[in-house]
Amino acid sequence: MIHHLVITAVGTDRPGICNHLTQVVTHSGGNIVDSRIALFGKEFTLIMLVSGKTNTITRIENLLPSISVEHDLMVVMKRTAPHQVPQYTYKIECTVESEDRVGLTEAFTQFFSNHHINISALSAQTLKAPDNTHDALSDQFHISISGLTELDIDIQALQASFEKLCSTLSVSGELQIHPKAD
Repeated sequence: MIHHLVITAVGTDRPGICNHLTQVVTHSGGNIVDSRIALFGKEFTLIMLVSGKTNTITRIENLLPSISVEHDLMVVMKRTAPHQVPQYTYKIECTVESEDRVGLTEAFTQFFSNHHINISALSAQTLKAPDNTHDALSDQFHISISGLTELDIDIQALQASFEKLCSTLSVSGELQIHPKAD
Protein backbone atom coordinates (compact mmCIF):
# COMPACT_ATOMS: atom_id res chain seq x y z
CA MET A 1 0.00 0.00 0.00
CA ILE A 2 1.27 3.48 -0.91
CA HIS A 3 1.24 6.17 1.79
CA HIS A 4 1.70 9.93 1.53
CA LEU A 5 3.58 12.40 3.71
CA VAL A 6 3.60 16.20 3.63
CA ILE A 7 6.92 17.70 4.70
CA THR A 8 7.37 21.38 5.52
CA ALA A 9 10.84 22.75 6.22
CA VAL A 10 11.98 26.27 7.15
CA GLY A 11 15.52 27.48 7.80
CA THR A 12 18.14 30.05 6.92
CA ASP A 13 18.69 30.01 3.17
CA ARG A 14 22.02 28.62 1.98
CA PRO A 15 23.16 26.41 -0.90
CA GLY A 16 22.41 22.70 -0.57
CA ILE A 17 19.44 22.82 1.84
CA CYS A 18 16.93 21.55 -0.73
CA ASN A 19 19.37 18.85 -1.82
CA HIS A 20 19.81 17.52 1.74
CA LEU A 21 16.06 17.14 2.13
CA THR A 22 15.47 15.55 -1.27
CA GLN A 23 18.36 13.12 -0.65
CA VAL A 24 16.68 11.86 2.52
CA VAL A 25 13.48 11.24 0.58
CA THR A 26 15.01 9.59 -2.49
CA HIS A 27 17.65 7.56 -0.62
CA SER A 28 14.84 6.21 1.56
CA GLY A 29 12.97 5.11 -1.58
CA GLY A 30 10.38 7.89 -1.48
CA ASN A 31 8.88 9.57 -4.52
CA ILE A 32 8.49 13.35 -4.56
CA VAL A 33 4.99 13.84 -5.92
CA ASP A 34 4.80 17.63 -5.60
CA SER A 35 6.94 20.38 -4.07
CA ARG A 36 7.24 24.13 -3.74
CA ILE A 37 10.12 26.31 -2.55
CA ALA A 38 9.98 29.97 -1.61
CA LEU A 39 12.26 32.46 0.07
CA PHE A 40 10.76 34.69 2.77
CA GLY A 41 13.25 37.23 4.03
CA LYS A 42 16.41 35.21 4.63
CA GLU A 43 14.46 32.00 5.23
CA PHE A 44 14.23 29.04 2.85
CA THR A 45 10.81 27.34 2.91
CA LEU A 46 9.89 24.05 1.32
CA ILE A 47 6.69 22.07 1.23
CA MET A 48 6.77 18.64 -0.35
CA LEU A 49 4.35 15.76 -0.89
CA VAL A 50 6.09 12.39 -0.79
CA SER A 51 4.73 8.91 -1.52
CA GLY A 52 6.06 5.48 -0.68
CA LYS A 53 5.46 2.18 1.02
CA THR A 54 4.91 2.09 4.78
CA ASN A 55 8.57 1.35 5.60
CA THR A 56 9.73 4.14 3.27
CA ILE A 57 7.51 6.78 4.88
CA THR A 58 8.49 5.58 8.36
CA ARG A 59 12.19 5.79 7.43
CA ILE A 60 11.75 9.37 6.18
CA GLU A 61 9.87 10.31 9.36
CA ASN A 62 12.74 8.86 11.44
CA LEU A 63 15.59 10.47 9.44
CA LEU A 64 14.28 14.01 8.98
CA PRO A 65 14.50 15.07 12.66
CA SER A 66 18.27 14.45 12.73
CA ILE A 67 18.71 16.23 9.38
CA SER A 68 16.71 19.17 10.73
CA VAL A 69 18.99 19.46 13.78
CA GLU A 70 22.14 19.06 11.68
CA HIS A 71 21.08 21.81 9.26
CA ASP A 72 19.21 24.09 11.69
CA LEU A 73 15.82 23.55 10.06
CA MET A 74 12.34 23.47 11.50
CA VAL A 75 10.65 20.44 9.95
CA VAL A 76 7.00 19.43 10.31
CA MET A 77 5.60 16.22 8.81
CA LYS A 78 2.06 14.91 8.49
CA ARG A 79 0.70 11.80 6.83
CA THR A 80 -2.04 12.49 4.33
CA ALA A 81 -4.15 10.90 1.60
CA PRO A 82 -3.20 11.02 -2.08
CA HIS A 83 -4.17 14.13 -3.99
CA GLN A 84 -7.49 13.96 -5.76
CA VAL A 85 -8.56 16.44 -8.39
CA PRO A 86 -11.25 18.48 -6.65
CA GLN A 87 -14.74 18.59 -8.01
CA TYR A 88 -15.75 22.10 -8.96
CA THR A 89 -18.24 24.05 -11.01
CA TYR A 90 -16.10 27.17 -11.44
CA LYS A 91 -12.43 28.10 -11.23
CA ILE A 92 -11.94 31.66 -10.04
CA GLU A 93 -8.72 33.61 -10.65
CA CYS A 94 -8.03 36.99 -9.10
CA THR A 95 -5.11 39.38 -9.55
CA VAL A 96 -4.69 42.65 -7.69
CA GLU A 97 -2.09 45.41 -7.81
CA SER A 98 -1.85 48.52 -5.67
CA GLU A 99 0.34 50.53 -3.38
CA ASP A 100 1.26 48.30 -0.46
CA ARG A 101 -1.05 48.59 2.54
CA VAL A 102 -1.74 46.48 5.59
CA GLY A 103 -4.84 44.27 5.25
CA LEU A 104 -5.04 43.75 1.51
CA THR A 105 -4.31 40.00 1.57
CA GLU A 106 -6.88 39.53 4.33
CA ALA A 107 -9.49 41.50 2.38
CA PHE A 108 -9.20 39.27 -0.69
CA THR A 109 -9.00 35.99 1.23
CA GLN A 110 -12.14 37.15 3.07
CA PHE A 111 -13.79 37.80 -0.31
CA PHE A 112 -13.09 34.19 -1.34
CA SER A 113 -14.34 32.90 2.02
CA ASN A 114 -17.52 34.99 1.90
CA HIS A 115 -18.34 33.53 -1.51
CA HIS A 116 -17.55 29.92 -0.50
CA ILE A 117 -14.60 29.66 -2.89
CA ASN A 118 -11.83 27.29 -1.74
CA ILE A 119 -8.42 28.88 -2.29
CA SER A 120 -6.21 26.48 -4.26
CA ALA A 121 -3.21 28.81 -4.76
CA LEU A 122 -2.13 32.17 -3.42
CA SER A 123 0.91 34.29 -4.14
CA ALA A 124 1.29 37.71 -2.53
CA GLN A 125 4.33 39.93 -2.49
CA THR A 126 5.43 43.47 -1.89
CA LEU A 127 7.90 44.89 -4.38
CA LYS A 128 10.14 47.57 -2.90
CA ALA A 129 10.21 50.95 -4.63
CA PRO A 130 13.61 51.81 -6.10
CA ASP A 131 15.79 53.77 -3.66
CA ASN A 132 17.54 55.70 -6.41
CA THR A 133 14.54 57.62 -7.65
CA HIS A 134 13.67 61.27 -7.09
CA ASP A 135 9.97 60.46 -7.38
CA ALA A 136 7.98 59.57 -4.30
CA LEU A 137 7.28 56.00 -5.42
CA SER A 138 5.79 53.63 -2.88
CA ASP A 139 6.14 49.89 -2.48
CA GLN A 140 3.85 47.91 -4.77
CA PHE A 141 1.61 45.05 -3.66
CA HIS A 142 0.73 42.18 -6.01
CA ILE A 143 -1.52 39.24 -5.20
CA SER A 144 -2.74 36.35 -7.29
CA ILE A 145 -5.36 33.96 -5.93
CA SER A 146 -6.92 30.91 -7.58
CA GLY A 147 -9.91 29.13 -6.15
CA LEU A 148 -12.51 26.49 -6.86
CA THR A 149 -16.18 26.33 -5.99
CA GLU A 150 -18.76 23.60 -6.38
CA LEU A 151 -21.56 26.13 -6.09
CA ASP A 152 -23.55 27.31 -9.07
CA ILE A 153 -22.72 30.98 -8.65
CA ASP A 154 -24.19 34.13 -10.09
CA ILE A 155 -21.23 35.23 -12.22
CA GLN A 156 -22.44 38.81 -12.67
CA ALA A 157 -23.07 39.25 -8.93
CA LEU A 158 -19.66 37.82 -8.06
CA GLN A 159 -17.97 40.12 -10.59
CA ALA A 160 -19.89 43.13 -9.23
CA SER A 161 -18.95 42.23 -5.65
CA PHE A 162 -15.27 41.97 -6.63
CA GLU A 163 -15.35 45.30 -8.47
CA LYS A 164 -16.99 46.95 -5.45
CA LEU A 165 -14.26 45.57 -3.16
CA CYS A 166 -11.51 46.83 -5.49
CA SER A 167 -13.17 50.25 -5.65
CA THR A 168 -13.59 50.43 -1.87
CA LEU A 169 -9.91 49.53 -1.38
CA SER A 170 -8.71 51.76 -4.26
CA VAL A 171 -6.87 48.89 -5.95
CA SER A 172 -6.64 47.63 -9.51
CA GLY A 173 -7.96 44.09 -9.82
CA GLU A 174 -9.17 41.52 -12.28
CA LEU A 175 -11.44 38.54 -11.64
CA GLN A 176 -11.68 35.72 -14.17
CA ILE A 177 -14.37 33.06 -13.82
CA HIS A 178 -13.98 29.83 -15.76
CA PRO A 179 -16.75 27.20 -15.84
CA LYS A 180 -15.52 23.63 -15.56
CA ALA A 181 -14.97 22.08 -18.96
CA ASP A 182 -16.88 18.81 -19.16
